Amino acid sequence: MLRRLIVNRLFFWIVLLAPLSVWSVTVAQEGGRMGKLAASVQQAIQILKDPELAVPARREERREMLRRVIYQEFDFPRMSQSAVGRAWNKFTPGQQQRFSDLFRRLLENTYMSVIERYDGERVEFVKEVPKADDLVLVDSVVYAKGQQYRLSYYMRSTKAGWKVDDVVIEGVSVVANYRSQFQQAIRTPEDIEPLLARLKEKVETSQKGS
Repeated sequence: MLRRLIVNRLFFWIVLLAPLSVWSVTVAQEGGRMGKLAASVQQAIQILKDPELAVPARREERREMLRRVIYQEFDFPRMSQSAVGRAWNKFTPGQQQRFSDLFRRLLENTYMSVIERYDGERVEFVKEVPKADDLVLVDSVVYAKGQQYRLSYYMRSTKAGWKVDDVVIEGVSVVANYRSQFQQAIRTPEDIEPLLARLKEKVETSQKGS
């Protein structure tokens, strides 16, 4: 039960912002894609540790600084496409753009406030494993509450450089977790607009609570 609770909490830390959380960081190998993630972690840590930015009046300013660091690491359009799966081809280009924007905002609104809290977790980046010419798996270990958890990042080569397009926590893919939900909601092209409307509603609700 305790392990499940901690793993669930890791989902809150990781689903969108894992590489940029306020964990203390150890990098087993410098350079490469793993070193790039570690460098972003350090940038986020400096932002989150700055007492002048921690005051309520500067909350949105600090979040915007974190966004600038976060967004450079993730390929949100590809994550959105993967989260939808085969049904992505049923979307018009305009619907694809709207979905990508809403999906990113939903993740951000849901998890940003959690990222801003720190409870002693530590992450060690261990290794990067080539999976294809354009794909690597960056492995890390999270130490929390006296236990260890496997955390991996899939990074893919894009025109803008190497970007994270999925995170796997204890063997569970974040993108696949969302895909199982979206695929149930999209049976025909006529299902897309109602899905976008529900997603927009969730975004607006999560924004109020974030």
